[in-house]
Amino acid sequence: MKSAFTLLLVIGAAGASQLGCSDDAATPDDGGEGGSSSSSSTVATSGSTSAATGAGGGSSSSTTTSTSAASGTGGGTTSSTAASSTSSGAGGAGGEEPLGNEIPTEIPAPTNGGGEIRTSTTVLKNAANGGQNVYDFNNQKIGVNNTADCDDGEGQKTVFEVEDGVTVKNLIIAGGLPGGNGIVCKGDCTLDHVYWEDVCEDAATNSVDGATMRINSSIALHSADKIFQHNAKGGSTTIVTNSYIADFGKLWRSCGDCTANGGPRNLIIDNVRVDGVKTTIAGANQNYRDTVTITNLYVKGGYDEEDDKPKICQEYRAVTDHMGESEKLHGGASQWNTDTCRVSKSDIKSW
Repeated sequence: MKSAFTLLLVIGAAGASQLGCSDDAATPDDGGEGGSSSSSSTVATSGSTSAATGAGGGSSSSTTTSTSAASGTGGGTTSSTAASSTSSGAGGAGGEEPLGNEIPTEIPAPTNGGGEIRTSTTVLKNAANGGQNVYDFNNQKIGVNNTADCDDGEGQKTVFEVEDGVTVKNLIIAGGLPGGNGIVCKGDCTLDHVYWEDVCEDAATNSVDGATMRINSSIALHSADKIFQHNAKGGSTTIVTNSYIADFGKLWRSCGDCTANGGPRNLIIDNVRVDGVKTTIAGANQNYRDTVTITNLYVKGGYDEEDDKPKICQEYRAVTDHMGESEKLHGGASQWNTDTCRVSKSDIKSW
């Protein structure tokens, strides 16, 4: 695992943004494309940000150091989980101290009461652009005033847009409609102890070619389709470690029908617990040379080899520019120890 992890972490820096990816609502199991975000945004240049004062097409700048709580969230109550803590090695995050290796057992109580619903997307700028490289939200719950239904496929507002090199820590994304399109990483990013109460469109999206999106010690709950969306190409990588994911369609999907689609896209999963898998852990595009590397995956109730449930790694033939639909290969059966699905049955464990 260590050699594979080290090899994939050296993949190049961020490139151009992925264009024009949208879900096909009629075929949620085969699509796997990320939704779009609103053009209205608030720019954050310090660790915690205040809500934008109005919606619209423009941007407003915020340099405050505290967040005011709204009277209600519309996102439901905090969810708890029943995962047990386990331990395995986890890589460091750039120049920061190494990330912890615990699997969180429950979403913490928000420190801002009922939470805050912002009127527009908040941009977390990096230090080079006048912000900072680490944003610690102290377990505040934050959502966005999203009006697009979670099942519409696209058009949901993004809650946070994260610039290249930024780490986001101790953040709760409000559940349901205010969860919108979650977090979109616009370059290398680390999401550490981030909690999604009830995923709306996607929890987080890797969107810039060559970038690495790391999710560590996090919880994501309740998604009709995808948890983590991967649109970026060019050897980009998504890494999920020490996390708990429950009640979802797919944990990760490589874009099945993006504008100028391609690859390769890489996924690394290590020390992750899952429960209530509706479709598959990972959907990868064989024709774009994607790779999925899975170690220490703990499935609630275990993997049923006879019925191939839940699916672990499925291979697809993706399409580009909406020229048809992506196609499941091998009848949709889980694939083991292939060039695409680099996973052994011995790495799938029961809890």
